[in-house]
Amino acid sequence: MHIDPLKVGVGISKDPTTAINNALEETKNPTLVIVFSSSELNPNEVYESIKNEVNCPIVGCSTAGEICSSTGKETTGTVAVMTLESKYLSVGVGVGKNLKENPFKAGLEAVENAYKNIKFNPFITFLGAMRKGAYDIANMKTFMNIVLPDGLHGVEEEFLRGVISKLGKSAHIIGGSAGDDLKFNQTYQFANGVYTNSAVLCVLSGGLKMGTAIGHPYHPTDIGATVTKAEGRIVYELDGKPAAERMKEILGVDELTPELFAEKTFGFRTIDVSGEYVVRSAVKEGENGAVPFYAEIPKGVYFSVMDTNKEYAIKKFEETLNKAIADAGHPKKIGAVIIFNCILRHLAKERLGFSDLEIIREKLGDVPVIGFNTYGEQGSTSGGAIGHHNQTSAILIIGNELVSQ
Repeated sequence: MHIDPLKVGVGISKDPTTAINNALEETKNPTLVIVFSSSELNPNEVYESIKNEVNCPIVGCSTAGEICSSTGKETTGTVAVMTLESKYLSVGVGVGKNLKENPFKAGLEAVENAYKNIKFNPFITFLGAMRKGAYDIANMKTFMNIVLPDGLHGVEEEFLRGVISKLGKSAHIIGGSAGDDLKFNQTYQFANGVYTNSAVLCVLSGGLKMGTAIGHPYHPTDIGATVTKAEGRIVYELDGKPAAERMKEILGVDELTPELFAEKTFGFRTIDVSGEYVVRSAVKEGENGAVPFYAEIPKGVYFSVMDTNKEYAIKKFEETLNKAIADAGHPKKIGAVIIFNCILRHLAKERLGFSDLEIIREKLGDVPVIGFNTYGEQGSTSGGAIGHHNQTSAILIIGNELVSQ
């Protein structure tokens, strides 16, 4: 009799005990519990309620909206839970504290703590690769790193630099920044406890097929400008003019507002081999004609105004989902889908009128899905460039089969 190497449960409710118990109907002894909770709920009560029901690592964060396949739509004011159970899955959880004050050090600490805690079993990991050739083994995701930083401090890039300095630039990283339902007051992170102003790293290792991809629903238009002066997340000049002044010209507006920037976004080509466009969202008009963004902007890039429509947005999400499946080695059985979806992309989907969950169900059937609306996403382009992104969907696929299958 064939036994699936992975069991997955999902649950969602306003009551965390109900959510976890629904998930536990499919997984009696979970290896890992993932929790995405509305900031409207008390994080300590959420964590304690789930901890009372399981004896395994618990990771997650507060959100700007919860995603779970058992509801069929994105929700707010709820707790979404996914349980994973597999003897082929080893888990390590680490926390980097004082993220705002020292994000690089927080990245180092998160990695060190997670890898110190993982019960890594090389035999179990490579058992999944038996009967496979060197090519297949080379493409194994021996370690998959899920990152969940506090999304309020604007330091994700420096946090990632800390992570990469420890793991190397070829590390597999996927994740999203914790939110608080657009209150922009305080977010929470779960890592076998409750934290704030911190970053969580959860490392998964084993013989299961795993893969990631990132994508956004936008394409470049013929309108744009060159970034002639920028530092970090602030653009000071476009085409040699004050950024706000030039931005008003190319957008044809008299005022730059958050509402405008929620609909009008910008993008530039990456310098890695993929040549993909990555999206950057502006915050508001800053002081002295500067414009702050939600992610870093390199000087010298050509900034294109981006656009989309419903048909194109659906197509691009399908492509991102397909890329993640391909990166996982094309598993015939998908065990779980985890989505880190930008809150601004969520608002764009609401305007365009389509649902990621419906697309996933049409393509994959009743596969367990969990996720949340984020304050920014972390992941790699097709060319391998790890970064912090806006208006993007970052997807993690976990196959319900071993690399050897």
